[in-house]
Amino acid sequence: MFQRLLKIRYLAVVIVILAVLHALAFLAMGTKDAFRGYKHLIFEDEGSRPGLELLHSLDFLFVSLVLIVLALGIARLFLLEPGSGQIAHLPEWLRIESISELKVLLWETILTSLLIIGLSDITEGILERLDWSVLLTPAAILILALSLFFMKK
Repeated sequence: MFQRLLKIRYLAVVIVILAVLHALAFLAMGTKDAFRGYKHLIFEDEGSRPGLELLHSLDFLFVSLVLIVLALGIARLFLLEPGSGQIAHLPEWLRIESISELKVLLWETILTSLLIIGLSDITEGILERLDWSVLLTPAAILILALSLFFMKK
């Protein structure tokens, strides 16, 4: 019975594949926005804001990075054998041993992504219309950062 349940862990392969596909999609969207931003920067189109387009491109690229970290972490935890020699070849940041360590790694990656997204939201708000909703992302960043700080203590 227990051996049958262990085979369920291979559902993690589906999760890893989908996370990688999502990461590739966000990578493609970020690359498209970056090229559009560079095109506007080089040809100096009237009314365009290449800086904002490049910041939005960075948003997509960081979301892609979060999904890659998620996929690699799940693959490491569920698909590699704990005592295998494959673990020694992994980078130091991927030598996680539990879901809790993966959670902290993802938490830190998401915080970094939210900083970039918040920067682009604030910049866009300053250039267009600044209202109270622009402060939601920085407030979320503060709450998540404090939560991570207290969790690590």
